[in-house]
Amino acid sequence: MQSGLYLTRFRTPLDDAGGVIYIDGDRVYGGDTGMYYVGEIVSENGEIRVRLRVRQHDPGRQSVFGDHSDFALTLTGRKKGAEYAFEGRADKAPSLRFDATLRPAPL
Repeated sequence: MQSGLYLTRFRTPLDDAGGVIYIDGDRVYGGDTGMYYVGEIVSENGEIRVRLRVRQHDPGRQSVFGDHSDFALTLTGRKKGAEYAFEGRADKAPSLRFDATLRPAPL
């Protein structure tokens, strides 16, 4: 993935939310109104794998996974046009399907 700022949309059967992610090389930093995330990216053969640690910064807001304040999230995806599409699971809610879309922020 190219370094830069991305607008995100996260979805599970429980909820959906938007946020921002900044990619710097193989490092990922981001957040939304209730959570922040830090992690790394590995790309192989056109597939992108992202591992994030997600932590709650606002106790009044839940994540799209429900009432979890600190968890690991693993995503796999590919570039589709100008956007990136991902699917994944959280370690604390493995039965919930998770989708994410990232698109470059207009600067």
